[in-house]
Amino acid sequence: MKHIIWLSIVCLLVSPLAAAENWLGFRGDGRSYAPQATPPASFDVESGENVAWKVPTTGRGIGGPLVIGDQVIVTGCGGEDERDLYVESYATSDGSLQWSRPMRATGRPFTHPTSSNASPTPASDGERIFALFSSCDLICYDLHGHLQWYRALAVDHPKTGNDISMSSSPVVVDGVVVVQLENQGDSFAAGIDAKSGEVLWENQRSTGSNWSSPQPVQITDDRSAVAMHNGGGVDLLDVRSGDVIQHFDVSGDGTASSTFAGPYLIVPGSETTAIRIVDPEVATDQPLGEIQWESNKLRPSRVSPVVSDQRIYMGKGSVLMAGSLSDGSVLWQARLGRLNNVWATPVLTGTGIYIIGSDGKVVVVADRGDEGEVIGESELGQNVLASPAVAGDSLYIRSEQGLVRISE
Repeated sequence: MKHIIWLSIVCLLVSPLAAAENWLGFRGDGRSYAPQATPPASFDVESGENVAWKVPTTGRGIGGPLVIGDQVIVTGCGGEDERDLYVESYATSDGSLQWSRPMRATGRPFTHPTSSNASPTPASDGERIFALFSSCDLICYDLHGHLQWYRALAVDHPKTGNDISMSSSPVVVDGVVVVQLENQGDSFAAGIDAKSGEVLWENQRSTGSNWSSPQPVQITDDRSAVAMHNGGGVDLLDVRSGDVIQHFDVSGDGTASSTFAGPYLIVPGSETTAIRIVDPEVATDQPLGEIQWESNKLRPSRVSPVVSDQRIYMGKGSVLMAGSLSDGSVLWQARLGRLNNVWATPVLTGTGIYIIGSDGKVVVVADRGDEGEVIGESELGQNVLASPAVAGDSLYIRSEQGLVRISE
């Protein structure tokens, strides 16, 4: 019963619209978990089998899509040095373009050729869209594409940036948009009011490149926090003030993000660490969080952990691992064949776990309890670095130059 309560809190955390038909941020609610969805295990782009539609986008992008009601939201960039920024809406029904909003980068747009200025996945509270770009431009639109506010974060922090890209995705927690922009120049985190765009707080962060994204954490029914990690540790921050509630001396990965599946915060790193969040109203004499377990075997490469009710799934090149959420033990490992260059975090559905390689190869693995079985293999024929979105029984995949809806 306690686990059901925690899961309900996580679902309510994102927004009133955070139901099965919506995907409102990087990895959905942060777990990359859609157990009620049953998209097809295989598809064929050439013949159109199980492909509802495929459309090109105005700009190039590697951030994941959002699904909000009857529209799919993506970001893109183009033009000289990718200074032209786009936020676009496509209809879930047929992929038709609903609206496209161009903007011009004010910060540093330069990235590695394999990355993009449109690298972070946008976020939404169900009423607004918050699009962050590598150039540190943060733009808010309503669901009709009307500009609500705009923050040129690089104006106050001109040294923020690196040669690969600023890929950390924003999150929305209790009406606050939280960004984590860590680099060798001006490293900082900020909380911005979702309605007005007012900067509520800014914190200096340790210097060094870090591409992991902040993770919302629900402490009690009426108290939220956000977790940030880097090589120097894990911080739980108050979302309204930015104050550090608790620091954990745990080295976090610079690429993979943490995952919250109440009451556990799963932090990938040289070891994967499970931090158990304690309800302060129940255990008043204990710290807010305590380390439950650590594992140097169950850890990902590049991609973030995917967490179900009882299991953790870690992608590591051409291998997918399943582990126990309660103690971190490795339960099984599945070979994924030729799939080895994976940047997109997998997604777990009622059909299976979808893993997408950077060359567009898709492998689906079903968890059979004591082993993982490959049940589908498909080819998109397009480069993919973005984590997919799931809504209803459809899988939405953002390739570098387009958008595809997979559905029966």
